[in-house]
Amino acid sequence: NNKNYEKSKQEITNEIAAIMRQIAASVTFLPLLEDECSFDLIVYTNKDSETPQEWEESDPRFIRNAETVKLRSFSTKVHSVDAAVAYKAESPLNV
Repeated sequence: NNKNYEKSKQEITNEIAAIMRQIAASVTFLPLLEDECSFDLIVYTNKDSETPQEWEESDPRFIRNAETVKLRSFSTKVHSVDAAVAYKAESPLNV
């Protein structure tokens, strides 16, 4: 790993696409959901980071007693991205 190596825009785009494919493929090992649901994509940034105007600020969203599956990560010369899927598993006592 050469810290001075600058990745091309295409390499970065490919790595982002790989994470998105991995998130989509995670449905194969996540619990089966019978009802419609939505997913929130949460991005944690430094306070001084520039973010798209469409993004909204919020407090961290933690899931109590969550199961977490770590996904691929990558970094550019400027940014570091770690990805994970967190969800709350049903307790066998609640079934």
